[in-house]
Amino acid sequence: MNVLIVLAGNPPSEALLKTEMMAADLVCAVDGGFNVFQKYKLNPDLILGDMDSAKFENIGSIEVIPLLDQDRTDLQKTLDYIFKSHSVKSVILLGAGGARTDHLLHNLLICASIDKSVKIIFKNELSDKRDVSLELIRRITPESDFDLPVKKGTTLSILPIGNFSGLSSEGLVWEIEDRDHSDGFISQSNVTNKDDPTFIVQVGYAYIAVYQ
Repeated sequence: MNVLIVLAGNPPSEALLKTEMMAADLVCAVDGGFNVFQKYKLNPDLILGDMDSAKFENIGSIEVIPLLDQDRTDLQKTLDYIFKSHSVKSVILLGAGGARTDHLLHNLLICASIDKSVKIIFKNELSDKRDVSLELIRRITPESDFDLPVKKGTTLSILPIGNFSGLSSEGLVWEIEDRDHSDGFISQSNVTNKDDPTFIVQVGYAYIAVYQ
């Protein structure tokens, strides 16, 4: 199952939200993430969270699942609920960044604990004034099939969050060879020198930020 989770950070455009909804088997609005659905007159399959920031208007028949544990974030509670209820193949997250840096970093760390065979992708649209318009953050693990379908000349960076070792690349201007988290800085604003570069990590997990 492919799951789309929409959080209350930087809201996606109507075009991006509709595209991701069409590709998802299950569409989840997490608390204030429901507000963007209302803005575009779209309906998720579920609304989850402690419901302290969602504007409940015209809910209709959408299923609402209160998750009231205040010791964990709404994303943590949502992931627990989804993985207990469904067999998940991939998770796409919209609205997981852009509003506050601490929220993005915590969301990355929370998603690091997900089953390593699950594909995890964060998508965040950037200002039109920049030379790129979309940021994708992908998790790399030893267990997951990692493909990076991007064109030659794409900019990317390694985010050294969490513990990993044996990180290597093929298809970059400045190749990464057997690096680990203890190196700290790994690679920033690197560039692909061919289409569809490949990455492997032997132990743990790492994140790649791709700018398109």
